[in-house]
Amino acid sequence: MNVLLMSNLQDEERKYAEEKVDSAALLTYYSDLDEEDKKKALQTADIIIGGRLTDEQLALVEQLKFHQILGTGLNRHNLNFYKDNNIILCNNHSHAPIIAEHGFSMLHSASKELDRNDKLLREGSWNHRKYQSVTLFNKTILFIGYGEIAKHFKKMCEPFNMRYLAIKRTKDSSVEDVEFYSPDDKLDAIKQADFIFNSLPGTQNTENFLDEKEFALMKPSTIVVNVGRGMTINAEAMYKALKNNLIKAAAIDVWYNYPQSRGTDDQEPSPCFPSEFPFQELDNIIMSAHRAWNTDFPRGHFINSAIPNINNFIRGLELRNIVNLDEGY
Repeated sequence: MNVLLMSNLQDEERKYAEEKVDSAALLTYYSDLDEEDKKKALQTADIIIGGRLTDEQLALVEQLKFHQILGTGLNRHNLNFYKDNNIILCNNHSHAPIIAEHGFSMLHSASKELDRNDKLLREGSWNHRKYQSVTLFNKTILFIGYGEIAKHFKKMCEPFNMRYLAIKRTKDSSVEDVEFYSPDDKLDAIKQADFIFNSLPGTQNTENFLDEKEFALMKPSTIVVNVGRGMTINAEAMYKALKNNLIKAAAIDVWYNYPQSRGTDDQEPSPCFPSEFPFQELDNIIMSAHRAWNTDFPRGHFINSAIPNINNFIRGLELRNIVNLDEGY
């Protein structure tokens, strides 16, 4: 079975993949090929690992049956193509701990007013009473979405004796210490929360999940953290809530406007602000450039976690993390 690896792998990662993948797999590394061989590899691939296939690349696939991506986000994948061509698409939640850790760091920074107090001292001011810290102890945290990222985030909250609420379409009966609310009852949950941690995927059903009505019910002391997708929180509603101090703060890693290219000093366009609303002018928001994944966490972990799914597909066994192409997650 032809298996095409679209992600650039280090030698040790390649060695692991070659040792662990089923012997029925014929591995090909996309980055090793010239342009003509890349086209042929796409045409003959039964399985693709990693990458986001462009429309031009999708037009070349002829016998693709299964695509295993190494991340979670699906916004840039042409889900209709997979659905129309009966191709199984699976995503990967192995990055959940590092996304949760980043979100937890942002909550800590916002609750302790680290950015504003840092700025004061850089100006020579020792006014330690101006921006008071908020403790995490004995607070109520609301998880909007309760997937792998939220579960890892909850583990980080456990020393603080928090009360846990979660908005989820179906109650998780295996979890005893979380109070679950359906999306229809989200307002009842929102008005109780001291902290809101959003990890929702971007779908038609989650767009503007937090909007003007939701912000109006939040406590003035509420801190909102978003590591899901920007579209799940209405930009204008959040901007107005922060500007008018309807909530205490926000800490955001996912946005509404991205540059054409990013990751180097050659960003295009430059500058590129993350929204049409000037969040960068507010001092009660911590802004992070969709970089929660950028850590020293071993890159090989992501390919390692995908190999069992590849082997299961080859062997006709049950797959994990199959994307619901109708729901978009």
